[in-house]
Amino acid sequence: MQFKWTVNKLTVAQDNLIVRVELTVTGTDADNSASAAYIRELVRGDSFVSYEQLTEQQVLDWCFEPETITIYEGTTITRLIKDEGEAQVACQIARQLAQKESEPALPWAEVAQPE
Repeated sequence: MQFKWTVNKLTVAQDNLIVRVELTVTGTDADNSASAAYIRELVRGDSFVSYEQLTEQQVLDWCFEPETITIYEGTTITRLIKDEGEAQVACQIARQLAQKESEPALPWAEVAQPE
């Protein structure tokens, strides 16, 4: 299965920092494909790249960094958006394949008629 991540939209703060990224992951496996959309909020880190010099890969790398989220009364989890997105898309494709197996074509639809 192959995955492709795409940055769709950037939200930039007044000080020229990217604060929000909207992105999509698409997975393809033979004749099947699926996609999932994500939003990643960014905070200023140790590195700064001017907006004009950014590449899509740089923004994706920022989005793929582990994100720590507080879920309940100080309990935190680490979110890996790359792993999460690719797993979600892989599950969608697995469901597509399972559905094809459970709903085969009608046997008489594939029979060639003599001429």
